[in-house]
Amino acid sequence: MPCYLFTFHGYGTQLPDSSSGYVSRDFVRPRGYVRCREGLLAPDANMATYYRRNLLHDPVRFSHLMQEQMLAAAIEAFRFQELRGHYIATESTHIHLLVSWRSNAAWQLVRRRLANSLTRRLDREFERRPWFAKQPSRKQVRDRRHFDYLMTTYMPKLSGLKWREGQGVLGD
Repeated sequence: MPCYLFTFHGYGTQLPDSSSGYVSRDFVRPRGYVRCREGLLAPDANMATYYRRNLLHDPVRFSHLMQEQMLAAAIEAFRFQELRGHYIATESTHIHLLVSWRSNAAWQLVRRRLANSLTRRLDREFERRPWFAKQPSRKQVRDRRHFDYLMTTYMPKLSGLKWREGQGVLGD
């Protein structure tokens, strides 16, 4: 049974100068930025300027209400797409979904369908716009120890809204 942690970053929140386009400490990533197939790269102000010039919309900052809507959309998607949702954690710049499934569906299809579900909900409830970065990240859960770490350490420490299988929404 495949198990993955999918992370959907808000549009314009992964800029190379360690900021998300907002003047706020909440968005600074001093370690750098992630680039597809290259991994973590050092902050780069020149590349950030290039990225900003190419943004067609303002960067996304997910409000509390938006985070509630993403949680609801993900839970609904788990049911309709026959996925087992283990944990959801939101932040103002992204959402993490820890899911597994029994079908033969490729992770790419599962990730795309989840992104579509989140986007449709946000479009319907707020406005039609690009909500997420083009390439969501994914990490395959390696083993039980990795799964337990995600469930008990990594996901609970995130600052936004959370939902856990068997417990529902955690705090608010």
